[in-house]
Amino acid sequence: MKSTLIVIGNIILVILILFIYTMLWYYIGAKGKGIIFGVNLRKKEGLKAVAYWGIFWFLAFSFILSVASRSTISINNKITGILTYLGAISLALFCYLIIIFPITDLIRFILNKLGFSGSLREYMSIIYGRGISIFIAVIIIILFGFWHAIHQTTTNYNISINKKAGKLKQLNVVMVSDVHMGIMIRERGIDKLVTSINKLKPDVVFFCGDMVDESTPTSLEKYYSSAFKEIISKYGVYAITGNHEYATQNSEVAMNYMKKADIKVLEDKAVKVDNSFYVIGRNDAAGGKVKPLNEIMKNADKRLPIIALNHRPVALEEAEKNGVDLQLSGHTHEGQIFPFNFTTKLVFEDDYGYLKKKDFNLIVTSGYGTWGPPIRIGTKGEIVNIKIDFMN
Repeated sequence: MKSTLIVIGNIILVILILFIYTMLWYYIGAKGKGIIFGVNLRKKEGLKAVAYWGIFWFLAFSFILSVASRSTISINNKITGILTYLGAISLALFCYLIIIFPITDLIRFILNKLGFSGSLREYMSIIYGRGISIFIAVIIIILFGFWHAIHQTTTNYNISINKKAGKLKQLNVVMVSDVHMGIMIRERGIDKLVTSINKLKPDVVFFCGDMVDESTPTSLEKYYSSAFKEIISKYGVYAITGNHEYATQNSEVAMNYMKKADIKVLEDKAVKVDNSFYVIGRNDAAGGKVKPLNEIMKNADKRLPIIALNHRPVALEEAEKNGVDLQLSGHTHEGQIFPFNFTTKLVFEDDYGYLKKKDFNLIVTSGYGTWGPPIRIGTKGEIVNIKIDFMN
């Protein structure tokens, strides 16, 4: 009975979300119709309006259609690829049009109530141009966001861990998360990522989840499983699952491609590296069951430095309590698109950057790639380079 109620509740929630999504798109569509045809659409333009709404709703639901098509059509199918790209672009437009249109409507309403008139009103009306200027501004924002998203940077941190690490005095760590290979990161992007990692001459490389997502074709998985073999590091490459690894087809399939690339996949597992430090890989909660950290670390020597990879910047108290010295996380994208960064700041204690609590250190990356809209506004795509100094 309880499970039935949960299913019904989930169905109602999905219907409610789709309803709100549709209404918000309708608001944008009505604005667009007014811009293209004018406020009063004449009867003789009826066929044009039908064509307009047909194209509009196709674009509005293209991302949802692309997700649905993957369960019935091969992900390599060109139709699915086209739907995915159209959907990503339409989501980018949606994000800003649904913010800017209401703001301009509110401003116009207030000005009308205040009796705003005269030549200044005429000049502003010309600039507004029935809303065409809004579309132009949004397109410029999206073009900038796309350019910004494909120009990733390297973010550097220097931290100290008050423990001896065998013969090691320093460790050069490269961390990459949330690549989301598929829409934006393709073959050239993968090659660029490998080159960028190797330039940093890492001792060890950590992939902290969401390397792939629902848009990653099998051909690209095969490509990266070969390309990642070119990564050069003293102690190898370690990877964990993110929520999107489970949202693809099968997390085991995604992880198998990582293993083919000679990457050590840690699934709720701790390993000792060169008798100097530990690396702990935690499964993402999207996979269902997650082992308690004390169970994963039951055989670990806590006198050595302990680095935990956890896709989401959560379970901080658990990590601190169990003697983790450094946790590396991603997932948040730091909101990816302004103003959604305010949301991630509300949800997570630390949604980006460096946090220190006594001997516990946390570094959260904004990720390398993008999910959904292939743009970044107010955030950056990055590789993280961490220099860790140990006790002499």
